[in-house]
Amino acid sequence: MANEIDDQHALALALGFPERLEIEAIVAAHFGDAGGPSGIDASFRETEIVLGKAGLAGRIPVKRGSEPFLYRDVPPQSEGVQYIIERALQATPDDPLWLVALGPATDAAAALMLEPRIADRVVVFWHGRTQWPLRCWNFNAYNDIKAARLLFELPTRFVLFDTGTHLTIDMEESKRRFAGTGPLGEYLCNIRLRRPNWSLPTKGVFDLGDIAALVDPGTVRWERTDAPGVDHDLRYDFTRNHGTIVRIYHVERDPTFDLLVTALGKLRSALR
Repeated sequence: MANEIDDQHALALALGFPERLEIEAIVAAHFGDAGGPSGIDASFRETEIVLGKAGLAGRIPVKRGSEPFLYRDVPPQSEGVQYIIERALQATPDDPLWLVALGPATDAAAALMLEPRIADRVVVFWHGRTQWPLRCWNFNAYNDIKAARLLFELPTRFVLFDTGTHLTIDMEESKRRFAGTGPLGEYLCNIRLRRPNWSLPTKGVFDLGDIAALVDPGTVRWERTDAPGVDHDLRYDFTRNHGTIVRIYHVERDPTFDLLVTALGKLRSALR
């Protein structure tokens, strides 16, 4: 959350559609070496800022997630992973918990390993944005390679969000669309000034597409495909088959940003 701008945009979209998404908690994730030992706390603080700008401070639980896997067979524990397990055990195969992972696969893989009974009670929706069908290569994947590999192997319902690179927006369009939509819209524009490359016209807000897919499935195209193995170098191995997954391979750009504008407007109205 704290190392980019797309997580904030994605969370804003999710918060603005409570009739579509019931957010039970937010788990603050690490972001690899870029965040180091303080990355989870930084993500936690940024999450609370976004909730405050949305007028929802204290309304949604925020939990700290796990550090990356050190050993493949020793899942890292945390309050966030424990919350996922507790909530998933209350779910059923017919009414599963959706675990939307916009960062590394750590917390999802850890929860599945620590409590295998939740395998059919959750849907893991992971932002991979990989180099399919060559490599499972993405910032989220190489920040915890062990977890990324495990996510393709562990039994569960798995949705791979494998697109979104084209969800770019320049500063002019960002200000035109979002700046007048209240405190959170202003914040989404202002965070782009934190680093020079974040204000470039080629800057993407990739994770926004994941939430757009959940709010309006008509914004995406998807396929059912075999889950390949993932090697140590993150290359896909299609000689191994770990079952069937759903792979989202396209998301519509303009409707995605339109949804965010609608969400921000609804949040602004609720503040009045």
